[in-house]
Amino acid sequence: MPDLGPERTVDEHGAAVLLGITPPEVRWFSRVLGLGRKQEGGGSARIVFTYDELKRLSSAAAASAK
Repeated sequence: MPDLGPERTVDEHGAAVLLGITPPEVRWFSRVLGLGRKQEGGGSARIVFTYDELKRLSSAAAASAK
């Protein structure tokens, strides 16, 4: 079973898939809410979220859909 501890992260593409929104929407919510952090590796940067941040993104996305 995978480790789902608080230190695990999900990248913006994974967050988009899990939340059912597009990556640009994930980036928008990330900027507005101040969530996520840039992780650099292999010459590129990506935004990653902890599971707690993913939960907050989910709540914000759900609230905006109403």
